[in-house]
Amino acid sequence: MSDRSEKYFQMLDGWLKYYGFEPITVHESSGADLVFKRSRVEVSKFGKVDCYICVKYMPEGATGQEMKAFSEKMYTLANRHRTGVPLGFGAMMVVYPLIITENISGELAGFLNQYCPKHFAAAEFPSAIDLSTGYLYYFPGTPIWGYAYYGTYRRESYSFFSPKSWQEVSASLPPDPGTVR
Repeated sequence: MSDRSEKYFQMLDGWLKYYGFEPITVHESSGADLVFKRSRVEVSKFGKVDCYICVKYMPEGATGQEMKAFSEKMYTLANRHRTGVPLGFGAMMVVYPLIITENISGELAGFLNQYCPKHFAAAEFPSAIDLSTGYLYYFPGTPIWGYAYYGTYRRESYSFFSPKSWQEVSASLPPDPGTVR
């Protein structure tokens, strides 16, 4: 792992804790380097929402097919892990598969620009962060069937994964009372 990726992983861990996520342990063969979960009741989604973030470091990048396979595998992993009432009956699941790369390919960026999987009472919203530029890539559109939620998925992906967002949030936080100015 590069120094830049190690720093990003440390920052990601801190920001996901800030947003209420907890790390969960998954088997090494799961395909994810890190998995985080947050469960809470959200009125806008009419019940309990289990949100999973599944992270994979791929320094040389990934193809669109590798992203698709990773995303589908993480959706299945999250669905097997979650407990409670069935999806759609007061429960919803959101899965954010994230690939961290040192240099994203044009092919992967193009794939994410059009990849929009559909599920009942659940969402799979894959993203990729390019550490060399700090840019975050994900599906930019809003499908008709996802009109009520896709804006939220884009905002959350940006908030959770983008170093630019972290800087914006940090600048808006009150100063730590223990620091001297």
